[in-house]
Amino acid sequence: MTFVGKMLIVLQLVLSLLFMAFAGAVSTVEKNWKQESAGNLELLEEEKNYHQATQNSFNEFKNTATASIADLDTLSKKRLSDFNREKNRADNLQQQLNNLKTAHDTQRTVAQLEGDEAKFRRDEAVEQRQVNKALHGNLVESVRKNRGLEDIIFDLRLQLGEREQRHMVILDELKTARLQARRKGGGLGALPSEDITPPPPLDGKVVSSRRGIGNRILYVEVSIGGDDGIKEGQQLTVYRRGNGKSQRTKYLGQIRIIQVFADKAVGTVQEKAKNGVITKGDNVTSKL
Repeated sequence: MTFVGKMLIVLQLVLSLLFMAFAGAVSTVEKNWKQESAGNLELLEEEKNYHQATQNSFNEFKNTATASIADLDTLSKKRLSDFNREKNRADNLQQQLNNLKTAHDTQRTVAQLEGDEAKFRRDEAVEQRQVNKALHGNLVESVRKNRGLEDIIFDLRLQLGEREQRHMVILDELKTARLQARRKGGGLGALPSEDITPPPPLDGKVVSSRRGIGNRILYVEVSIGGDDGIKEGQQLTVYRRGNGKSQRTKYLGQIRIIQVFADKAVGTVQEKAKNGVITKGDNVTSKL
């Protein structure tokens, strides 16, 4: 046998040994793989069962969560509706509060203005009272002076009336003296060419009367004057009209006009009835 043949036999022997070792290794690996595969199948089955249980738990949780989410969504919508309603109510209350605040500010401003106005009016009233007090004092002084002047004027009118009366008496005496002188042929001269003309037919009222010495009526003011045709020196009759039943018209006396105004006149009493007192409201006439 040759060397090559020997080498081939040895190589075949080595390859056989290697093939046997490889076959044993493959058998061992296959056995281990089958065992591992059986174990993996068991693990896979356990994982499937666990997965199925987890899936069931997940589905149950999902259903529970879905119902809970639906309930929470409904509750959320309800809460949102309540929130919107409360928000609208709060907005309305805020608006009312703003309106009340505005009204309060307005009222406070008005009250302040009214207070300022009241203070101004009070100060003005105090000043006006002072002015009124001064005016009242001036008025009182003016009234006092006016009364004093009226008294002086009245006294002057009395003096004038007395002088007019004395003048009339002197004229009457002069007229009587001239009549007597004419009858006797004396030298006092003739009668005056013109006597006092009688007043026109007039009726009036006694406005007031003034007493003189001895508490007797001396001066009488009547309601007819120069506009009615009355002149100084004319005589009027004073009477009191009766009621036509129990009281008759009463003669009170004669007055002579000594001072004439536009709408009134003043006269002195020339003749007075014994049982009559001339008072305000009595009648005067020139027709008798």
